[in-house]
Amino acid sequence: MSENLLVKAYSIPHNLNIDNFINDYMIFLNNILNDLWQTIEWKKKGKRLIPLIRKDKFFRKEIRDKYIIKWIYSKHYIDSAIKQAYSILNSWRKRYLKGKARREKPVLKRKFVRIKGTLYNYRNGIIKISIKPFQESICIDLKNAWFWNRIKGLDLGELILKEDRLIITVRKKVKLKIENPIAWDINLLTIDGYDGEKDYTIDLKNIYTIHRIYELKKIKIQKLPEKTRKKLLQKYQSREKNRVNDLLHKTAKQLSNRTNVFEDLKSFKEKVARTKSRSMNRQNSKHDYIKLQKYIEYKSEWNGYSTIYLKAYNSSKTCSKCGYINKDLKGARIFICKKCGFRMDRQKNASRNIWNNFLNMWGQGFAPKGDKLYEMLPMNPEGDESNETQGLSMDSYRMHT
Repeated sequence: MSENLLVKAYSIPHNLNIDNFINDYMIFLNNILNDLWQTIEWKKKGKRLIPLIRKDKFFRKEIRDKYIIKWIYSKHYIDSAIKQAYSILNSWRKRYLKGKARREKPVLKRKFVRIKGTLYNYRNGIIKISIKPFQESICIDLKNAWFWNRIKGLDLGELILKEDRLIITVRKKVKLKIENPIAWDINLLTIDGYDGEKDYTIDLKNIYTIHRIYELKKIKIQKLPEKTRKKLLQKYQSREKNRVNDLLHKTAKQLSNRTNVFEDLKSFKEKVARTKSRSMNRQNSKHDYIKLQKYIEYKSEWNGYSTIYLKAYNSSKTCSKCGYINKDLKGARIFICKKCGFRMDRQKNASRNIWNNFLNMWGQGFAPKGDKLYEMLPMNPEGDESNETQGLSMDSYRMHT
């Protein structure tokens, strides 16, 4: 079993008077970012200019010495600002090389301060953050936070201080295991699963409905004047994102106490980008396949369960009973095998193929060494003949609008 170091973040509001400190930090951070930007060398490679960011220790020391003279707060904040400036530039460089960013210096829009472990101490649930050495500090008691029972006893990592809240990160080492696995086929309106004995279905219609409601609102907003349109679009995009993420988190929580097996959909976005059909692009924009997978993955890992990804290839076109590939489905909901006559809901059939591929990873009759497959999970290609699915209902999570 592998051991992973996992990190989780929580947010706690505060009413501390730290505006001047954060503003001063942002001024220095912007100045450091300007200095780093001006030293970038642009090397021509083919028809493109590749940015080379200077990172040698002599240059870093030069930057630190320049700004630490005028800095009135704890000196380690300068180190934090330098680290943050490099992080911003590295992120910009990756996006630039992918063609997603222009040859322009990144603009800092949000105000926050990264607080290293050397700038705070943590005892008995109370965080004490140094602002000015031996002169000024702030304290935040985590024992009153809603998440205290979840983080009690865990190590704290880097903190992020904002004007109205503190974001803390907690770390723990987890030995991941493969136990009680279930294979999932994720679609636009449902997630269909199979665990070797039973079929499962989770309804995603609520998430699709939220996307559709806000799509219609955005169409109406497009007819408004530019200033009003921009403001309303930003408002409704934020609301749509928050409502969808809330349901995705609740769905992921349901599946976080076991091993989940998915198709690897990393290339899905590229396929969507190549699609020229406007109606297909609109339909694809309402899915959250990859985000849901990632939510389930990190929640499961936090509970000690591995998440497994398999190659996505003909899972809905292959007969889960005999292996025949029916390439002429024509969008039908029911899969019909032309070879053996097997009939099943297309999405349930896909989940069984994913399950079969999962078992084939280990070879028939073998479980992964050091891990536990639930009672060897007998494969049942025939499945349940009834139309009813088992458990995992989403009724308790329906959103009232």
